Amino acid sequence: MPLLCLITKHREGIFLMQFEQLVKEYLLELKLGNYSKRTMETYEQHIEKFIDFYRKEICKEMDIYAVNKIHYKLFISQLLDNSLRATYINAILKSNKAFYSYLIREQVLKTSPMDSIKLLKETKQALTTFNDDEVKAMLNVWNFNTYLNARNKCIIAVLADTGIRISELINIKDSDLTDQYIRVLGKGDKWRVVPISNELNYLLTKYKRLRDNHFNKIRNRNGKVRELDSELFLGKTGRSMKTITNIEVMITQTGLQANVRASVRCSPHQFRHYWTCKSLELGQDIFTISKLLGHTNLSTTQIYLQKLTNEQLISKAVKFSPLKHLS
Repeated sequence: MPLLCLITKHREGIFLMQFEQLVKEYLLELKLGNYSKRTMETYEQHIEKFIDFYRKEICKEMDIYAVNKIHYKLFISQLLDNSLRATYINAILKSNKAFYSYLIREQVLKTSPMDSIKLLKETKQALTTFNDDEVKAMLNVWNFNTYLNARNKCIIAVLADTGIRISELINIKDSDLTDQYIRVLGKGDKWRVVPISNELNYLLTKYKRLRDNHFNKIRNRNGKVRELDSELFLGKTGRSMKTITNIEVMITQTGLQANVRASVRCSPHQFRHYWTCKSLELGQDIFTISKLLGHTNLSTTQIYLQKLTNEQLISKAVKFSPLKHLS
């Protein structure tokens, strides 16, 4: 038995309970800080990864006062051995650092075991996203023959035409939709308006008609009236889509059927990359793009600028030349 376990054995369960309680308190602090549910889940998962490592490799009983930088260095080493990307490992480390910062603020600890832990050097990879033909092919996988087919087609169309987050998409209500824009509730419970094309408006109008007819038939079949949820996209039973898992699976399968390149990860977020790159390519300015994406920091949006080729940059410069517009 490890020495640490021998030292803390007589207080079995106390430290473990305390550690888990502190994590719960931290998550409550995030909730009160208006963090999204998805963000809180991510923080919790990242902290639990270290807890699982500690229990398996260091000691079954978790003593928050015994955790030190050596444990985190061993943790990082294990993550690297599992071939995880530096960006993902850094996200885990940042979540854990934030947790210890909270404990210091609450005077549970005087110092953090992660004070001297540095983030890994990240290798910037070229951004690869869908091309136009792949998006067309993915849209063509689905049709309007059934409700679910129409729903899936329109989910892909909304993601490609607006660049909104999947967490934002599943919360759109019919009342948020007009023929020109969608009202979207983004991170930090901040509302923003996202314009839609005539093409998307046509698809959504057709979809809503099919959806309403579909569920009216289902409700009348057994003589029961089932009240539908108010969201734009509904599950099989007419209830809102609480999780994004089914949509993620659907998009992955759609990508396979559409023969999307293996180098492109087929996910809901990939459409956000596609929309941003396409908007830049078509001449939209970075400030407007950042606003429409719901980014709070322009530097987040500027990452996409590296996608532009020299030819595209020259084309933009010529198009917006001040001298050209003097004549």
